[in-house]
Amino acid sequence: MILNSIELLSYRNYSHLLLNFDPNINIFIGPNGAGKTNLLEAIYLLSNGELKRGKKDSEAVKWGEPFTWVRGEVYCEDGKILKLVTQVKVNGEKAFSINGKIVPLKRYLGSFYTVSIFDGDNEIITGSPDRRRTFLDEFAVNIDSGYYFTLNRYKDILIRRNRVLRDKNFDRKLLDSLTQILIELGESIIIGRHKTISIYNEYLKREGKRFSIDVKIESPSMTEDIEESLSIYRERFNSSRDKEEAVGLTLVGPHRDDVVIKINGRDSRSFASNGEVQVIIFLLKIAQLELIKELKGYKPVLLIDEFLNRLDERNSKIILSAIEEKSPQLFASMISIRDIGRRGLIFSIDGGDVIDEESF
Repeated sequence: MILNSIELLSYRNYSHLLLNFDPNINIFIGPNGAGKTNLLEAIYLLSNGELKRGKKDSEAVKWGEPFTWVRGEVYCEDGKILKLVTQVKVNGEKAFSINGKIVPLKRYLGSFYTVSIFDGDNEIITGSPDRRRTFLDEFAVNIDSGYYFTLNRYKDILIRRNRVLRDKNFDRKLLDSLTQILIELGESIIIGRHKTISIYNEYLKREGKRFSIDVKIESPSMTEDIEESLSIYRERFNSSRDKEEAVGLTLVGPHRDDVVIKINGRDSRSFASNGEVQVIIFLLKIAQLELIKELKGYKPVLLIDEFLNRLDERNSKIILSAIEEKSPQLFASMISIRDIGRRGLIFSIDGGDVIDEESF
């Protein structure tokens, strides 16, 4: 896939912007706060229908404006041209269109694939279990778009069940009904995560050879046998019922499971150096790129936010070689330019505007 152009209206610090891109490499350069990351995130929003940063999608709307939209023209390997639009209103409402036709999010997802590395992605390794669950769930959606709606349904039922549990005079039949629905949705999520981890590890094993390291994803709550994992889940859930009623909270389920990322057999949270953390993040992302290419038949666009400036010379060369091999189009933000071995465009950004554009 190639993103040929993008247009922003009232997006974060951009009033209006229209850019045409190089099919190979596009680099955004400028000081901190200029809008480099905002531009990368606009591409992410166009692809995924939600923001990479911030708690609310409405944060994308420029202050004082009623809405924002991002338009993009995407060229696909099979010759299709897609004109995509994502609109976000200040009240949080969103709308999506493909070639001028309004479509639901379920139909929109998968029309334009991106793989991204943003600054906060280090928390996949160093952050809380919730961050790693989110990382895994986001990728599971690429494998099965229906997983997105199962996950959101689970969260809704979880909120309702916790509300009932907090009521000391709760309706037993209502609790039992919500419990059954939650268990079934939880099983679907476990199956999705199990599949995602299994596929992920195949690619990580292959790609890790570039750096002479072994990276593997595991979940302490799962075994390699999915039926055994589901049985353990049901047993843990049923055995916690009395305690849940006492504390007023759902204590077992996919919303509390951890995901462990290991390097050479050890937990990366404790044993990975800063440089190794960067390599692990890259391997996780490049494995995503490879999997999407094989499952969907499209090569995703790669988005990198100031990542290349954090690498040492050796790993930088290996990573740039991998990018050249695997990604048809790269968008990267940098504080200063560096040689990346392919031709493209440099966009100098400041104050929410592109002040210069040149080829390299």
